[in-house]
Amino acid sequence: MDAGVNGIERMRDLVSVKFRQYAPVDPVRLAKFVSSQRGAQFLPDGTLKFMTKGLNAQELLDQLHQLLETLTEHEAPSLA
Repeated sequence: MDAGVNGIERMRDLVSVKFRQYAPVDPVRLAKFVSSQRGAQFLPDGTLKFMTKGLNAQELLDQLHQLLETLTEHEAPSLA
């Protein structure tokens, strides 16, 4: 999966996901995520910041994978 991510950082409960300029992220899905997460932000430099609580490393990786799958625009399969 290519979600257009340059980097991911975790500082305690704060996760920052830095997207490339032309990342294939659906803006509607991104806006829904930000509005559904208390304290979440999407910054002008392409960084998504949100809080996680009580997750171990594997749980966080699973959550990030699912989030990136959800945010990424999936192209419709070709009928050719």
